[in-house]
Order: sequence, then C-alpha cells, then structure tokens
Amino acid sequence: WEKSQIQPEETMVSTTSEIDTVRNFLNFPGNVDIAELATALGIMNVSLEGPNGEQRRQAILDSMPLSAFFTLLGSYDDAVTSAACKEYLTLGLQFNSSEVRMLALSQVEKCLESEETVIDLVRSQMLPVVLEGLGYDDNLISMKVTEFLVKLVNYASGLQALFDSGSIAILDQLSHGDETVKFRVFDLVSRISISSPEAFQLCETSGALNAITSELNSNDLLLKLNAIETFSKIVQSRTGYTFLERAGTIQSLVEIMAQEDDNDIVLVLEINFEEIDNKYNILLKMDSYLSSSNMSLKINTINIIGVIGSNPRGLKLLNSSVSPKILCKFLDLYHSSAGDVKIACLQSISCLLGVSEESTPEISDITHQIYNQIGGDPTPLSTLLSNVKQTLEELRITSFAIMRNMALHPWGQTEMTNSREFIDYILNRSTETTKLGKEWKFTIIQTLIQAPNAENIIPSNIFDRLTRYLREGPFFVRTEAAVTFESA
Repeated sequence: WEKSQIQPEETMVSTTSEIDTVRNFLNFPGNVDIAELATALGIMNVSLEGPNGEQRRQAILDSMPLSAFFTLLGSYDDAVTSAACKEYLTLGLQFNSSEVRMLALSQVEKCLESEETVIDLVRSQMLPVVLEGLGYDDNLISMKVTEFLVKLVNYASGLQALFDSGSIAILDQLSHGDETVKFRVFDLVSRISISSPEAFQLCETSGALNAITSELNSNDLLLKLNAIETFSKIVQSRTGYTFLERAGTIQSLVEIMAQEDDNDIVLVLEINFEEIDNKYNILLKMDSYLSSSNMSLKINTINIIGVIGSNPRGLKLLNSSVSPKILCKFLDLYHSSAGDVKIACLQSISCLLGVSEESTPEISDITHQIYNQIGGDPTPLSTLLSNVKQTLEELRITSFAIMRNMALHPWGQTEMTNSREFIDYILNRSTETTKLGKEWKFTIIQTLIQAPNAENIIPSNIFDRLTRYLREGPFFVRTEAAVTFESA
C-alpha cells in the first residue's frame, strides 16, 4: 500500500479497529483476508506520521509486542510486507532485544533479491540503522550486519550507497570509538575491498584503507596484530597488494623483520607473502634468525614458520625454498633443541601437519615427510605417545595436537590404526586420568572416524572399536558387576 492510496482524512481515523484486525490475524490467520490485513497495516503505517505519531506507535506496541509483527513478514503476500515493512523493520533493528534485531535483519536480508529491491532499501532510512548495528555489543548481530553489507555491495546501488557521505560518516564515527568496533569496520572494509575493482577504488578514495594502514604505526601490540590480520585479506587481490606496497606498508613489515630485538616479528607474516619474499628476501632473514642467540627472536621465528605453513600455499613455499632450505633447518633445530625451543618446534610441526583443506598428493607427501622427520624408536608415533605420558602439560598438549592433525591425513590414519601401541593407548580408558587427556583422546578418535574415506582405510575391527568409544563419550566408565557374599 502506498501512502497516496490513503486519503488525508483517513490518517486521523483511530487505528483501534486496524489493531484488532492485525491481532485477530495473528491469533486466527484463516479468519482474516490478506487484502483486509494489508489495508489495516497501511492505515496504521500512515497514522504514525501525524502529530500524534509517537503516541500512536506506543499504543500499537502496547497492544502487540514488536516481535509479533515479524510473523507478518515471513511468507505472506507482498502487499502485507510492503505495508508493514519499513517502519516496523526500522523499529526492530533498533529494539533492545537481540532476538528481535536478528529477526529484523533476516527480513531486511530478503531485500537482496534484485537490484530493484536493493534500490528501494538504500532509499529508505534502514541502511543507516543497519550500519549502526556494527557497534552493538552482541557479536552475532554485528557479524550478521557484516555479512549483509558484504552481500549488499554486489549490487551497484548498494555499493554506491555504502560509500555515500552519510554512510561514510557513520563508519568513520564507529571507527573512532571502541577498539573492537573499529576493527569490525576495518574487517568490513577489507572484505569489501576485494569484492571488485570498483569496490577497491571506493575503499581507497574514501580514505578507509589509509585508516587501516595507519594502525601499523601504533605502539599497541594488539592494534598491530589486528591491522596485520586485516592486511592479510586486502593483499589477496592484485590491487590490494599494489596499494599496500605503494602505501609503504610492505616495506614497514620488512623493516620490522630486520630488527633482531623487536618482538613485533611475530606480526609480520600473517599475510600471503610469496611475492613479498621474492622482493625482500624475508625467508633469508628468518633463516638467520633460527641461528640467533636471542632466544625470544628464535622462538618467535619458529612460531612464524607455523603460521606460514598452516595453509597449503605457505606450506608449499616453505617446502620448495632451496636458498635457504628453511624447512630443513627448522627440523634440524627441532632435533638439536630442548626446553621452550623444543616445545615451540613441536607446536609449529602441529600447524604444518594441520594443512588438510587441499587433499592433494603434494600436500599429503609434504606432511608425511615432516612427520617422518620427527624421528623415534621405532616410529615418530612412539615418540608422540611417550610425550603424552610425561608430566609437562605443554609437551602433552602439543603431542596430542600433532596426533589429532595426523588423523586428518590418509597416511596418518594408516600409521595410527596399524600401530598396536597407539591402539592399546587410545582405546584403553585407564591410560588417561585427567579431564584434558580424556578430551584429547576423544578428539583424536573423532577426527579419525570422521575423516573422508576413513571406513575404507581403517581396518573394520578397529573402526568398530573406535566408533563404540566415540558413541560412549570421553568420560565413559565401564561398570563392573559386584557380588556380595553374606557371611554365615
């Protein structure tokens, strides 16, 4: 219903009968004609714009909870949605109930069906209210808002609306407030920037990208970490990489690496850096840091190797590096080290073995080679099983994590289920007495069973025993029958 279809004098009519119509529909849907319902909602909607609009709005909400209106917005006739939509959705987006806000957002998301409905949305007052949702305390709401806005920019009108002066002002205000909200805005900008060349250009000309790069100059370690995480998204596109290099951001990251005593080294290589390494020789610097007498620098470099190798592209880069042979040097360091350095090496090995999202022969071969180089008597798995029986918690957890990541790979499933030592340990509930140990054993078994093609790789008798363990849960205790003898 459009406002022009309702005569001016009708706006003064009491909405009591219309409220009764809507309430009757909510209670008995079959008793009210859709056309009658749309008319009632249209009159109610127009009545809110008069001099007594606020009073009428309160009267409506006193009669029916706001959440009830969302029943009208699900699957009924378009006339109902058109009449009820904008006023009540705007109220819903601002309501102090997360459930109502989420319902409103879900309904607004339906506007992303076509360019026409998006144009209607951005011309309304709803978009500014949606943007303000980035500042809500509820993370689920802010995440929902982010996902909506990322989809919105796929439409030309949505992209332009998000970068008009009003929207930019809201985003700018949000980014100057709470640090959590600031990085929600930065995350949104980074994701939008890689959606299309046009989107990137708008992100750059609006100054949004410069605001992100300036965070690298902060003295706050957490702010730098968040900025690096944002860069890792921007650099995924060619235009993003070019921008960061032109802005001097890439050079700044390399300069951080060049300072041996700078703890910020751990920040630098969160990004995909193969092209950066070709220009700045970062792996060569890291290779030298593995030999440093500065223990903090050495451990941070070990951690970075884990970060780089925790995705397929990074793992391939480490493995293919010939000058320097950084992966070989890292594994040599594992064998020759002790204490904190040894633990750090094991933690990074766990990251390297955790790469399974690309189940290619190349990734499988690299991870299997790394596992074999752990060494052990008679196998690396024996070393890991020995580690989890020690008292040092960090050593136990890291070794559990490596076994869990082994279970992601077919070669790991074969190694584990063909090892009598492993099966005796993992299925014997008395081998672990701590809650943490029991939970790790359960996680390893769960990973084994749920791996693709596991039933064809794991021997059937072992598969059945593992399945039973999983069904019983991590803390199952078998009850034994007790016989009481009564003395004569």
